Amino acid sequence: MDFCSYFSFTAEPFSKEVEDGELWLPPSKQMLLEMLIEAVHARKSVLLAGDPGVGKTCLLRALRHALSPQTFRLTYCANVTLGRRDFYRQLCLALGLARCSTAGDVFYAVSTHVEELAKERVFPVFVLDEAHLLHQDTLDHLHILLNVRREALPRPGTARGPPRPGRAG
Repeated sequence: MDFCSYFSFTAEPFSKEVEDGELWLPPSKQMLLEMLIEAVHARKSVLLAGDPGVGKTCLLRALRHALSPQTFRLTYCANVTLGRRDFYRQLCLALGLARCSTAGDVFYAVSTHVEELAKERVFPVFVLDEAHLLHQDTLDHLHILLNVRREALPRPGTARGPPRPGRAG
């Protein structure tokens, strides 16, 4: 008898096929999720690190489920071991943007896309898996992308943006 039958489970409880909204998070991970949600709403950069199997991916899936797709656009990048230009090209593909040939064109396409999303009150959330493997020149340049007209963009929950869940506008 397998464990699903033994415990009368209808499906494997810890597989990647579990829908994001059906994930179970222990209280410690629920607290982390709430902190991540707050950081996203505040448009902060976050580093989520831990040993394999501690629940980083599960937490990010729960974050994806918790964020409104009308307010946030979550973009996942898995291959971060590329050089700066190829990293931005991958980011363009993940965002559904046309391919560009030069590093400047790629950066312009991504930053323009971020600005256009902000005009629609949609805020990008970039998830860089295995970010510790980023090349130094990419890491050095990434802060420029993260600050694209940051001061000019409304924050979620301000008079110019939608209110945060559980908060008054």
